[in-house]
Amino acid sequence: MNNQDIKKSIVKDSFWSFVSTSISRLGGIIFTIILARFLMPENYGIYALVLSSATIFYTFADLGINQTIIRYLSFAVKRKKKQISSYYWYLLKVKLILASCSSLLLLLLSYPLSHFVFKNPLLFYPLVAASFYIFVLALDMFHSMVFYAIQKVNYLSMRELFSQISRIILAILIFYFVAQPNQVIGIFLSLILSSLFLILFSLYYIKILIPNLFEKLKEKIDKGRVRRFVGFLTIASISSVFFSHIDSIMIGLFLPTEYVGYYGAAFSLVLGAMGFASFPIVPLLPLFTKINKSKKELAFNRAIKYLSIITIPAIFGLLALGKYIIKIFYGFSYLPAALPLYFLSFLLFPAVSVGIFLSLFSAEEKPQIFAKLIVIACLLNIFLNFILIKLFLRISPDWAIAGAAIATVISWFFYLTASIIAIKKEFNFSMSFYPIIKPLISSIIMFLVLFYSLRFINNTNLFIGIFAILLGILVYFSVLFIIRGITREDIALLKLVIKK
Repeated sequence: MNNQDIKKSIVKDSFWSFVSTSISRLGGIIFTIILARFLMPENYGIYALVLSSATIFYTFADLGINQTIIRYLSFAVKRKKKQISSYYWYLLKVKLILASCSSLLLLLLSYPLSHFVFKNPLLFYPLVAASFYIFVLALDMFHSMVFYAIQKVNYLSMRELFSQISRIILAILIFYFVAQPNQVIGIFLSLILSSLFLILFSLYYIKILIPNLFEKLKEKIDKGRVRRFVGFLTIASISSVFFSHIDSIMIGLFLPTEYVGYYGAAFSLVLGAMGFASFPIVPLLPLFTKINKSKKELAFNRAIKYLSIITIPAIFGLLALGKYIIKIFYGFSYLPAALPLYFLSFLLFPAVSVGIFLSLFSAEEKPQIFAKLIVIACLLNIFLNFILIKLFLRISPDWAIAGAAIATVISWFFYLTASIIAIKKEFNFSMSFYPIIKPLISSIIMFLVLFYSLRFINNTNLFIGIFAILLGILVYFSVLFIIRGITREDIALLKLVIKK
């Protein structure tokens, strides 16, 4: 692959991944708003706490298998097509065993978790429903990874559109036809039904794209090599999920469930922004797998450049508009979510950047580096969450959830710094962060324009919010183009790929 081919491959796969992720995040935001509006802080807090707990158990249903199928299926597609079926069936068998064990474990622990750990019996039946959900979700996500492995990311856009529409419609039906005490349980049952539909969708199109995938051929594969790869990703996966959800769990241990709801509302906005702002990560793994070492450096630095152009203004946009977005979307009852949101907005850059680093480590079959870093960052996050939640709780519960946000942000920036050091050491890459400067300047100007513009507006509504977002985008890209933070070459390349 020459330099132009690498650029086109990055932008093409990233464009479709961006579309898919954008649909996912936009649908996720709408879904979250509907849940928050109907359930209100206390019941939404129950939902958020159950979902965080279930996600930790879901990790044991994955243990790096999803990353593994991308790595080895993309390898087989390029070099040894006869091994495609062998990799699929072997990893599917492992996935079924892990998913069954994880689901059963959560089912058995639902009662002690609800009654003795969180001391809230209302969590019991939602946890039971969630135990079945993680089994179905595990199979759904496993098959969605196949599209990334064969670089057919455009199919995931259709899948995500169907997913988000079905979730939203089913949620609305639950709220209108199910009594309030059972609505949280109903939401998890609707998620199970939606995931079952998605599995059928994936299987149908995979059968068309790779007809021989489901044939049980007896082509030998190096299972020991696969297991070693999975082994380190297992450590990384467990630590990653604890890293991402320990803040909600610890808030649930120290504070009433409505504060989990406030924090969850803030975190959902950040996740939504992350979907729109992030440079699509997963397509980079098959790309890194296929190109040689000298080209990896080019692809890596291109990724960092485009990542900076989008994530940095998203951070400043949340800082300027976060409080207004919460008022408009969630209502005045969720205003305590504004304080943690301001701190959580800084997650955007390190969280997305580390995704690129993981793709690189996985492509080089060096997940052990990533595993070590995430374990250290996870332990740091747990320690800081405990200290800062307890410390800031002396001020107020609002500041306690802000303490959880601060702990999470510090841990992520530690993780980012450690990853950069590891990449320089392992790959000897020449990394330039000069492209960050111009997006940063443009973002600061955008923030100032929004901040002073909103001071003259007393009452905000949806239309004013949309106008403010469009104004911010216009100011940012105008300044960025003027100071040559984005070039005509970048625009021409994007147009060329979209045309094709």
